[in-house]
Amino acid sequence: MERVFSLGSEWIYFKIYTGYKTADLILIEYLKEKIDILIEENHIKKWFFIRYFDTDSHLRLRFQVHNPESVYVICKELNPIFQDVLNKNYCWKIQNDTYLREVERYGLTTIEDSETLFYFDSKMMLEYLSFKNSFENEATQLFFSFLSINSFLNAFSLPFSEKLILLNEMQLAFKQEFNATKVLKSQLDKHYRGLENDIVKVLNYEAQEEFQFLYAIIEEKSENSKPVANAIKEKLKINLFSFLSSHIHMMINRQFTSRQREYEVLIYDHLYRYYKMCFYRNDTFKLNNVKPNTETIK
Repeated sequence: MERVFSLGSEWIYFKIYTGYKTADLILIEYLKEKIDILIEENHIKKWFFIRYFDTDSHLRLRFQVHNPESVYVICKELNPIFQDVLNKNYCWKIQNDTYLREVERYGLTTIEDSETLFYFDSKMMLEYLSFKNSFENEATQLFFSFLSINSFLNAFSLPFSEKLILLNEMQLAFKQEFNATKVLKSQLDKHYRGLENDIVKVLNYEAQEEFQFLYAIIEEKSENSKPVANAIKEKLKINLFSFLSSHIHMMINRQFTSRQREYEVLIYDHLYRYYKMCFYRNDTFKLNNVKPNTETIK
């Protein structure tokens, strides 16, 4: 199992130093179409992106190539795009770096499958980001988060009781990180109550007309992920909850341009409240088995 990849190996790694909002512009308007073409031409096997901040905010792009010749092709095809966004001051620096696999976080036996899940998630998120500007209100972003997380856990066939425990652990950990006061907890409670009816409607797939596109891209990712999730469960050597929470964390990272950890507090809190409500109402069958009406999703 290789853990370190430099330029010329099977993984190419770029850092694009750019602002929070221009990161989405670069992904959607400049990179998405070219990446799709390179995948169709069998130069890119899989790829994923991460939002990160070290000295400055930047996008991290990682591409797994099919063969050594593809390294040259990918760099050649991306170079004009990189030059264009630099000339337009959409970013101020683009650099190649060494990819170090996070085997401690995702498991030595499951890191490659994790990269596949990153790929499916990145693909879904680009479709989501392309559609985001049409949202009528900010709550739609949260509904997408709830749907995508619940669908991800369903792909792993996680029983309802374990969903409840996992989200409780996650929301408690983030509240501890933010030193949650009574004021914050009260604000979260008020916010959830304002959205509760819509959350129930969306997660029960009763908003097909309004959120048809979101249901469709989430379902596509879920169907692609299920065989990978089954393989992971057979060979996972690290704690399952730790593994799942790490992946969910990265899903939120890709979805939101900034303030990701603040969104995580809210999302984990609200999804936990929803799961708890279902528990007390004994709606566990719905929660684990409801699926979109594929006849209405085109």
